[in-house]
Amino acid sequence: MLTELTDRLQLAFPEPVERALALLDRYGSGSGRCSGYPLHEGVPGELLAGVPIAGLVADLLAALADPRAEDRHDAGAVRHLVGRKTRPHQKRDVARLPEALRVRLPAHARRSGDSDQQARAERWLAPRRA
Repeated sequence: MLTELTDRLQLAFPEPVERALALLDRYGSGSGRCSGYPLHEGVPGELLAGVPIAGLVADLLAALADPRAEDRHDAGAVRHLVGRKTRPHQKRDVARLPEALRVRLPAHARRSGDSDQQARAERWLAPRRA
């Protein structure tokens, strides 16, 4: 089923950054705890897990740096990156985030007013110490 959805998503959004933005937008529309999420986040979450963060094709980072990225995309990124086991190599992927996102995403989590999201963002995304 995910293969079919991935194919449809690629047809609807052929450009990888636009596709990542669409997934972040949908994933960021949820509410509540990052570890126990509404059912409608399941499919976008599974699809986001396959979006490269680092390496030759860093679609997720490119989407977050894109001028079209808005607060709702940051919301999706926070929920995705700090949720419970959202990526096969979550710890490694989060460690590769640039410093600017390690500041921006926790700031978004603080503004959300969601204490679970704030705590997870501070734990997972805190800027690296020199």
